[in-house]
Amino acid sequence: MRRARTAFIAFALVGTVVFTTTPAAARESGQISDPKLLSAIAAASAQRLEGGPEPTVTVELLTASAVHARQAVVAVGGQVTGEVPGWVVQASVPVSHVSELAAVPGVRYVQAPRRAGYITPPDRPTRLTSGPGLGTTGDEVAITNADEWQAAGYDGTDVKVGIIDFFDLDQWNTVDQIAENGPVPDAAHQFCQDSEVPPPSVFSYCNPGGTINSSNGDAHGVAVAEIVKDMAPGAELFIATAATVSDLQAAIDWFAANDVTIITRSLGAAYDGPGDGTGPLDAVVDYAVGKGITWFNSAGNDGQDAYMVRSVPTNLGANGYVDFDSGPGTDTWLRLDGSCILLDGIRWANDWYLPTAQKTDYLIEFWEPKPGLGDYSAFDDDHYNPSTLDAQHLDIDSNVGGTQWTWDANQRAGANPLEAEDAYFCPSNFLGPSFGISFIRIKRNSLTPVGSTPDNIEVALAFGLLELDYYDKPGSAAKPVVDSKSVGLVAVGAVDPPAGGAIAYYSSQGPTTDGRIKPDVSAPSGFDSVAYGEPFGGTSAASPVAAGMAAVLQSAGLAAPGGPTAALVKHFVTDLGAAGPDNVFGTGKILLPAVPAPAGVTTNAKYVPLESATRVLDSRPAYHVGPAELVGPFNPETIVDLPVLGTGSVPASGVSAVVINLTSVNTAKTGYLQAFPYLRAAVGATSTLNISTAGPARPNFAIVPVGVDGKISIYLHAGGNILVDVMGYFEDGQTTSTDGRFVALADPERWMDTRGILGAPLPAVFSGTPRLANTGETLVVPTLGTSAVPTSGVIALVVNVTAANATGTGYLRADPNGDAGPHSTVNYTTASASANTAIVPLSAGGEISVFASQATNVIVDVVGYITDDTAAIASTGLFRPITPGRALDTRFPTPNPFTAGESRTLGLTGLPSPGVPEGAAGVSANLTVVAPAASGYLKAYPNAEPSTSSLNFAAGKTVANGALLGLSGTGTVTLKMSAGGNVIVDVNGYFLA
Repeated sequence: MRRARTAFIAFALVGTVVFTTTPAAARESGQISDPKLLSAIAAASAQRLEGGPEPTVTVELLTASAVHARQAVVAVGGQVTGEVPGWVVQASVPVSHVSELAAVPGVRYVQAPRRAGYITPPDRPTRLTSGPGLGTTGDEVAITNADEWQAAGYDGTDVKVGIIDFFDLDQWNTVDQIAENGPVPDAAHQFCQDSEVPPPSVFSYCNPGGTINSSNGDAHGVAVAEIVKDMAPGAELFIATAATVSDLQAAIDWFAANDVTIITRSLGAAYDGPGDGTGPLDAVVDYAVGKGITWFNSAGNDGQDAYMVRSVPTNLGANGYVDFDSGPGTDTWLRLDGSCILLDGIRWANDWYLPTAQKTDYLIEFWEPKPGLGDYSAFDDDHYNPSTLDAQHLDIDSNVGGTQWTWDANQRAGANPLEAEDAYFCPSNFLGPSFGISFIRIKRNSLTPVGSTPDNIEVALAFGLLELDYYDKPGSAAKPVVDSKSVGLVAVGAVDPPAGGAIAYYSSQGPTTDGRIKPDVSAPSGFDSVAYGEPFGGTSAASPVAAGMAAVLQSAGLAAPGGPTAALVKHFVTDLGAAGPDNVFGTGKILLPAVPAPAGVTTNAKYVPLESATRVLDSRPAYHVGPAELVGPFNPETIVDLPVLGTGSVPASGVSAVVINLTSVNTAKTGYLQAFPYLRAAVGATSTLNISTAGPARPNFAIVPVGVDGKISIYLHAGGNILVDVMGYFEDGQTTSTDGRFVALADPERWMDTRGILGAPLPAVFSGTPRLANTGETLVVPTLGTSAVPTSGVIALVVNVTAANATGTGYLRADPNGDAGPHSTVNYTTASASANTAIVPLSAGGEISVFASQATNVIVDVVGYITDDTAAIASTGLFRPITPGRALDTRFPTPNPFTAGESRTLGLTGLPSPGVPEGAAGVSANLTVVAPAASGYLKAYPNAEPSTSSLNFAAGKTVANGALLGLSGTGTVTLKMSAGGNVIVDVNGYFLA
């Protein structure tokens, strides 16, 4: 006998047209084949009054050519009501002109709008009228350690969080709920758009004026808001309801205009793409993240009885039926249990990108048991297969005459390899444990073959239950939004019970159809809810927990919006299940670390060079150095926490910053790396190293303040492997010192240029005949005779080393003796000049050398020096680290790039950010040039323009270089670009005057 299962009650699908089949004439015309649109046309035509205006229907034009689509809509007397650029144009069109739009060049398909979201079981229990008590805090707050962060003052204050859901604001406006969430959001904090059933219709989600119509809302959104406020009570909430994907796009514009940086959406959606992160809803996610928003989304509750995938053999005959039995038997009838059923769709994604003529075309049949057969006990058996003798057609659309019992969008007319998406129907029987039994059958259209590769048919339900034991967990998370590739999207699975370590039975699991891991994280679910008066379960409850955690982190100043916030939430987890990221838990169950103690009083620090650079991390498996868990290559958006105190030759205490050479190797994509103090700076607020070409090694010099627990963090936006070489450290607690002080040259000096093209005096050996440093050659850098660097009291030079005109891929190593060694200063290719800063100790003879692994020109510019213990005692040149901050970005808030040859003076002192006090003699900075118009160089200097450069770049490439910059007497530095482009200046510390 079939075992009993819980019945879930679907909420009213307000304003939704019930769906239909495709009449034969329409299929033959090849114009309009979307069953839902044909149903809407039939319903609108039937309502037309004699002599009255022609009715309109809302349509979506699937097109990348919005201009032509918009023009066509206007031409037929319609009105464009929304758009997702590159994917969908939404319009209200007179019924008689709908078919004309299908012939517009660039319009691939015309369909009725699909819902932008719906609430899914099991996260919606029966609503009670009163809660368990005033001011109840859910268990999720303590479980995630958010209570400790709130007690420390990090409660989401000054962070704006958006919620996309359905809201019954009458439920919000109760004593219990106001105690939880505060007063009902006013009109300025509400957005509602329903293009399918616009107000003032009583069926609309919205009131006139764009506020939310509570009569068609739900307590679900109120319960989600309660969780956000539990986790981040100081956050300001903005709530939105959107009916269609174009309405959702408009909601994103509204959120962005209100400076919302976090969105949580606990809704499902029908298939609209192949499950590889592309499609209209995924495009909306990309749009939101592009506006600096981090998007959290429930991963779905389809882990049991809601999803299945079956392979269709290539020899399936014409008009043959798909076999749902994954074993040796045959079962062409898929049983669905429920008084009403909502399908996310039936998809064969492997055909998605094939030419239209090569797509397989399937037809979906809907059946239910015949009445009057007498004994229905057979239908309680686990896998009872009816025959056409004891089953009848199930009418899925009352808008069209006769019994409409098939769904057949025409793939040959441009429909996606997708059927019955967003299809809602109710059988007429009350059989089985869920008060209704229906069946679907999938038949291959006789005119199209399966193809040379088996089709993977996916069947996904939103409401209802699949035939017992026919479901699959893997792949159930590959639905719109959840499957997004965006770095700013966090799909959240559910750990239920909330304090446990087991994934909820219902929580959807990956992979996506292109093999990526989903969910991204998991979070507690199944805790008390005042809005529901009982535990709130499902991934709907898990998503706002993660969003609330993000608000806490943003209020603590630890994450920039968008991808960086998402990366930090994915980083702060407890790994559960299989080691590392997996398709059950994602990266793990979210957990805030211990609250960092307040930063101590900053003291002066002196630089202590290491006798030789010490490699503290090499994540390449074949060369691994460092903590055992830090083995790469790392996925993009990974954060690595690296202990540096007590490592190698660095003391375990008394160190405020380390000087490193950070090298990126084998990156998966272009992007950047950021080195910053652990729990003392915001992920994504600055950058250290930029990668314009994926793959090749790229190093950069950086002074990195040491964070909590003696760690630094590295944000690998571009992924790949990383190498960290420590060259020295700053010993704090100094008032004055003889050694370890940085003295910036008022005018940086060029000491070597093997190109022999410099006009200013050079040592004779390099001033005349140009030549390349030979492969494997070590060049001793001769002292400039007119240098401002003293002949005594110096332990190291601060230099900028450049490789130019290289004959192959290689590296330069600057050190006292020019050894080949395992560490590099500059990595270069033949593509363009490459430069890097280094602090190079002097040899016993008072010189530095440069080793070239591959023939190249070598340029060495001296920007300052480090004193030794024979120098005069002073405080000048001692270092103070600060929270890394951005001093200049010509891209924001208003683009203002440099023009070729332009110079600008940048004030760096006396400003709240980055926090360099007036009177500083110099700064530790990172200079970045973004996508310049031509190859060239950037100069950064305190006074008169020198012959040296600070950074070399190639056309269109983004390049960074660490720099120790002297400041003018008024606290400024001058920047000059030889070619047009944008410039970024990040500062992480300063030197005393």
